[in-house]
Amino acid sequence: MTTALKERGFSPALIAVASLATFLSNMSAGIVNVPIAGVTGALRAGLGGGDYALVAIILSYLVPYAVVMPVTAKLGDRYGHKRVFLWGLGLYAASSLAAALSPDAAALIATRALQGLGGGVILGSIVFISTQVRAERQGLALGIWRAALLTGTVGGPVIGGYLSVFLGWRSLFWIPAPAAALLWLWGLFALEELPRREERFDWVGSLAFLLGFSAFVVALAVSGMDTMQAGLTVAIGKTMRAMAWMLYGVFVVAMIVLWINQKTEKKPLFDVSLYRIRPFVLGNLGTWLVCIGMFSAMMFVPLELQYVAHDSALQATNALLPLTLTAILVGIWGGHITDRLGPVPPWAAGFTLMTAGFVALAYLGPSTPPAVLFAIMTVTGVGMALPLAPTAVAALTTVPEPSAGEAAGLFNFAHNMGRAMGLGLLGALLVLGDAHSYRLIFWVTAGLMACAAVLTVGFVTHKAPRTA
Repeated sequence: MTTALKERGFSPALIAVASLATFLSNMSAGIVNVPIAGVTGALRAGLGGGDYALVAIILSYLVPYAVVMPVTAKLGDRYGHKRVFLWGLGLYAASSLAAALSPDAAALIATRALQGLGGGVILGSIVFISTQVRAERQGLALGIWRAALLTGTVGGPVIGGYLSVFLGWRSLFWIPAPAAALLWLWGLFALEELPRREERFDWVGSLAFLLGFSAFVVALAVSGMDTMQAGLTVAIGKTMRAMAWMLYGVFVVAMIVLWINQKTEKKPLFDVSLYRIRPFVLGNLGTWLVCIGMFSAMMFVPLELQYVAHDSALQATNALLPLTLTAILVGIWGGHITDRLGPVPPWAAGFTLMTAGFVALAYLGPSTPPAVLFAIMTVTGVGMALPLAPTAVAALTTVPEPSAGEAAGLFNFAHNMGRAMGLGLLGALLVLGDAHSYRLIFWVTAGLMACAAVLTVGFVTHKAPRTA
């Protein structure tokens, strides 16, 4: 990495392109969650059953989106991060338009998978910020980028709910397509290419990783959805359980192949030396935990409101609005605090607020007055937003410059695995119409957020390596 690149300072155009593209890609991950019943109803032809289509339409985006980033980060190191990013953004734009034109469920699932692949590649945009923004401004810049990511996460279901009501379900896809095309043109001129690493690409390790973790993500999601009994028949539930166990087996075999390849390949997929850097490890753990918290709030709060309190889908969507609004404002503010005070204060404060928010949700339940629920969701949203910048700063600014692309891919992978593992682990505790199961989920989430706050001890005891 050249010093000249870092002398660009704040670079608003770079940050805008990276952040807006990230917002689009993360928004699309959850944009079908609220209107999914209407989508499957309109496209019931093609798969012979709405239950399979419901699961497949959700997973078709989530799987490539969750697992592709470490591999595309390595491709960026080898062939150019700007080139890979623009290919991903172009694929996202084209497949979004194709999804809007889908004649049946099978076509929508196929185009959603391509959209998810492009969306996963887009998340590599964080490497432009971590390498081309001056160190004293990286907290704010990363805070903006991660605020855009959080806004997409919590705003996706809200946006999808409103768009499907007022413009129809196809608008979930044809609206992002031109926005992504305009960002592609902007990025073509606003982004500078990073230096490439001339080394052989590890195709065996990459394929083993993609196959193994794709199977793992699908198995987690299928297990969670089966346990939630999301409108599935008994026969389909048994089929899904058998499929989940088969996929776990594929994951184990693929991980054995990946482990052998790591030992025998001269330039393997993963640089394990990164995991000897304590801030990098803590940053990855922190972003994994904050994503579990995001998923718990955005998934189980609206489900409880609909299945226990019997609110409408629109009312449940409105309950997520405080998370969306605080994501924008507080995420950016958290980046500013990180620049001034370091990662520990916003990290500890954020996870502490999340812990308090989930304890309140567990105590109050579905009969909570709307004003009180609004206050709780606002506090929880502030808590979610504050750790975004410090976890990114910890993970991405403490690694050697030649490893910046790989570190960004692993960091984004850790974040997205929080969503998948949240569905599998927390979903296993859920019975849709049982208020006690939601209470248990919120208590478990509160405990995980408290553990995340304790991780700051690792920064206090960390000793930075001496410089010459």
